[in-house]
Amino acid sequence: MATNIDQLKLFNAKPVWQRLVLFIPVAAVLTGVWVAARWFIGNTMASYPANVRMARAATRLAPDDPQAHFTLGVFNKNSFLPEELDEALTRYKRATSLSPNDYRLWLELGRAYSQAGDLEGAERALRRAVELAPAYALPRWYLGNVLLRVGGKNKEAFAELQQAGEADPVLRAQVAGLAWRVYGNDTAAVVSAIGTSLAARTELIEYFARLNRLDEALRFWSSLSVDEKKAQRKTGETLMIALAGAKRFQAAMDVYREIATDAAAVASLAVGRLVNGGFEESIGKAGESLFGWQVPLAGQTKVVLDARTWQEGARSLHIIFNEVTAAQFSGVSQLVVVEPGASYRLRFWVRYEALKSASTPLVQVVDATDPARSLAASKELPNGTGEWEPVALEFNVPAHAEAVTVRIVRQGCGEAHCPIFGKVWYDIFDLQRISRAGGSEQPDAS
Repeated sequence: MATNIDQLKLFNAKPVWQRLVLFIPVAAVLTGVWVAARWFIGNTMASYPANVRMARAATRLAPDDPQAHFTLGVFNKNSFLPEELDEALTRYKRATSLSPNDYRLWLELGRAYSQAGDLEGAERALRRAVELAPAYALPRWYLGNVLLRVGGKNKEAFAELQQAGEADPVLRAQVAGLAWRVYGNDTAAVVSAIGTSLAARTELIEYFARLNRLDEALRFWSSLSVDEKKAQRKTGETLMIALAGAKRFQAAMDVYREIATDAAAVASLAVGRLVNGGFEESIGKAGESLFGWQVPLAGQTKVVLDARTWQEGARSLHIIFNEVTAAQFSGVSQLVVVEPGASYRLRFWVRYEALKSASTPLVQVVDATDPARSLAASKELPNGTGEWEPVALEFNVPAHAEAVTVRIVRQGCGEAHCPIFGKVWYDIFDLQRISRAGGSEQPDAS
């Protein structure tokens, strides 16, 4: 027993400082755990804040975490209160000091400066963001906008905006809009501001088309090479639709020929020429193309190509009517570019079988600029059955019109219910010019 007491005394005889040394690692570990836990909680609260109070608490728990200050700054800026905007600037500046190489922090600092009206501070912060992320669109976009507001820096501003548009094609239309607002009708200045790259020129074409400034759009479209035009089909279609909407059908046809990839279709499309008049080629649904036959989907009426019955060639257009209540047939149609003021003759063949209705089909030519204006129309087909017979229509194109629409339609009966049954075939539509504008007799060679 004495031996144990002596041993205990011997143990207790160690100096106090030696015993304290044993607790230092433990204390360091506990402190590290506390600091890490506090930072983790603060960072988590900053990353997923429910409200400004939580974001503010995150800055207290993790005062050296840039995310915490950035998040609180976002809450402050989004409140749109002047006093909150000042605090937002303070928080953003603190965040950039803690993480000076994060372009996103400088970007938001620049935007906050801009919102506060401090354009010098905004320019400085955004230049730093561009320096850190030169290939990104948004830093250059916001810097360009700030430089426009500064004044006297338009050239530098659009240099930044051009690069923003190159980095993000979505911004190109907005760059064009800014250039138009800054330079107005000075087309040369607008072009200089947007740039001369293919992407910039195609965006400019679409922008002018949307503004209905079609002469400018056509001028820039003509600056593209043959291959570039075919590659930029979407831009060509946008321009073509705008031209057709403005009743400039010949220019629309020219653009269509330049973007079409089917050589046969291009060769068949010309002024005064009706495409696929013998129905040897497929026909499309309404809206698929501006040119060529178009067939709407309507009721129980079927429109097909018939390889068993034809007048010439190998196929004809076959319309099968089985409408119990429909009063009208919306029709098969084709837009044909013609010479304004000229006279034309339209020929075609028609056959019908077991046709029965108070309103049977007819072929009509209307002014494409005013579809309510009929230029010529055949007689309605009689009821019953009839073999192939030729029909000819002559018409004069109005001096202002660049196109007509040839359509197979059905007039109303004047009754709520107007059934129609039976079959009709059409074949060999052919359009020839009788005379040019002014009455000079110059028929087509065909």
